[in-house]
Amino acid sequence: MIKWAIALGEFDISYQPKPAEKGQAVADFIADFTYPVDIASTPEAVASLPSEAQKIESTTPTWSLYVDGSSNQQGCGAGLVLTTPDKVAMEYALRFKFKASNNEAEYEALLAGLRLAKHLGVKRIDIFSDSQLVVNQVTNNFDAKDSSMAAYLAQTRLLLKHFHYQITQVPRAANSHADALARLASAVEDKIGRKIHVELLAAPSTMVAEVCNLQQGDSWITPIYKFLAHGTLPNDKVQAKQIRYKSARYLIINDQLYKRSFTLPYLRCLTPAEAEIVLREIHEGVCGDHAGSRSLAHKTFRQGYYWPTLHQDAIRISRSCDKCQRYATIPHSPPEPLTPMISPWPFAQWGLDLIGPMPAGKGKVRYAIVAVDYFTKWAEVEPLATITEAKIEDFVWKNILCRFGIPNAIVTDNGRQFDNKKFRMFCSKFNINLCFASPAHPQSNGQVEAINKIIKRTLKTSLDKAKGCWPEFVPQVLWSYRTSYRTSTRETPFSLAFGTEAVVPVELEQATYRIQNYIQSENDKQLTLNLDLVEEHRNQAHLRNVAYKQRISNYYDSRVKPRSFKVGDWVLKKRLLCDRVPSEGTLSPNWDGPFEVVDISRPGSYKLRSSDGKTLGHPWNADHLKYYYK
Repeated sequence: MIKWAIALGEFDISYQPKPAEKGQAVADFIADFTYPVDIASTPEAVASLPSEAQKIESTTPTWSLYVDGSSNQQGCGAGLVLTTPDKVAMEYALRFKFKASNNEAEYEALLAGLRLAKHLGVKRIDIFSDSQLVVNQVTNNFDAKDSSMAAYLAQTRLLLKHFHYQITQVPRAANSHADALARLASAVEDKIGRKIHVELLAAPSTMVAEVCNLQQGDSWITPIYKFLAHGTLPNDKVQAKQIRYKSARYLIINDQLYKRSFTLPYLRCLTPAEAEIVLREIHEGVCGDHAGSRSLAHKTFRQGYYWPTLHQDAIRISRSCDKCQRYATIPHSPPEPLTPMISPWPFAQWGLDLIGPMPAGKGKVRYAIVAVDYFTKWAEVEPLATITEAKIEDFVWKNILCRFGIPNAIVTDNGRQFDNKKFRMFCSKFNINLCFASPAHPQSNGQVEAINKIIKRTLKTSLDKAKGCWPEFVPQVLWSYRTSYRTSTRETPFSLAFGTEAVVPVELEQATYRIQNYIQSENDKQLTLNLDLVEEHRNQAHLRNVAYKQRISNYYDSRVKPRSFKVGDWVLKKRLLCDRVPSEGTLSPNWDGPFEVVDISRPGSYKLRSSDGKTLGHPWNADHLKYYYK
């Protein structure tokens, strides 16, 4: 002690030992602040107690209840006054929305008072009423012959089982307080000086609602509730230890389990069935905003609910919501790695596409058909007035087959001018593989799409305001394209096609070396030599093209977020602009479906079947699909 006194003296703190306490002071402290323990909470404990201990002790405080009912031409009502042992009076008035006799009003007043007393946890109560019929029927002095009175009497006796009670008939003068409240509730207007809250009773208390008993099995709440309410633990020692540890964060209020929160008031614990109802109401109910899983879980927690799998259930609810899936944002990251399309030899694989409609030119041409060789990047273009099956077949015959030979494959989109019986028969006649790109996925025929952009951009810059002259400028645009350097091959399409570079008009104005030193005989020898070396020249260009596409693939694949499907999966299809309903405007859903995956045409391309059993004509790319959660 001296050591402590010296140490504390440095801070100007003096130490004084605490004197001994008297035993009586400690006993009084324990008696005042020790809460009574209900040792008769379990059936076993009740059975072990003597019969007189099972009854309510005489020291239990007594409450007083004065009730009265009123029925007149203005309406029906009831009033009651519940007085605490400390003489604090609680006034309560009821106005009925139904017709009732005076005796029925008296019973309604008594039932309302008993319900209020039960809610407040009253155990002993003295009841006072000025109705001779009600008092004598409750005390079994009168028989309830009328069916209505019998029903009211049965309801009263059910509530009286919760109390140690005594009911007494008093004169009307001794029950004036409750009588005034009853007349107040039954009156339409009352000029009473102070305000008293009047509650409306919609239906008689004897009207029993139809209730379906749902058999609920044990949930995660059951073992914790049993331990806190009855001290019951599982037989397994490990489980019992876990329940003891968990129950420290829980408590029971009005027979309902609550969890103590670190940041909020008590959280009501819900069973899985109750949790499903709460989550769906918060997510898609009257005030629901179809929030994401994390926001949904946080909102549910802030509303005062808890169960162990709250976040997992929120993910499941938000993920499987049909409206959330149909109106979900469209992802822009690619779902599958890039598949480069490389032609094995020159003019073996061609891509076909259309440009238009464009301004009407000479001959009323408004469209242009474009063909591109995948190896040399050589392009052919022809203006068209109409895009019929015969026009397409004639173009392929004159500009591809008759000039460059029969190709191995032709790649087109899904337009009617390409996907028809006549053009299919034409291709099968020459053993040409007709391949179709995925609907609404021009990247499947990306080579010809890239050439379309070049042609349209060149036409725009060349024509300026004379847009209708575009057919006359097509040969000029084609010449400029064929003699331009291509990044992928590091060669011009002309040199890969003919083995040498073309002479352009500028070389005639400003003569180059080959123009100034042109010798006919030497020129023929050099052209012949170039033709002999053209195969090697093309092989080198092919290797450079493969390396270039590999670099593009690596960059593309770095942004891939895999999204693949298997047969039997249900998916949503991106809603195209042509499928949108004009009246819906910007509020139109982003996805259609669901559709079932019935076949995998190739990696990233799937055959679909709608929910009514109709199979879609062409495979759809995964870029336009997303998984549908049921």
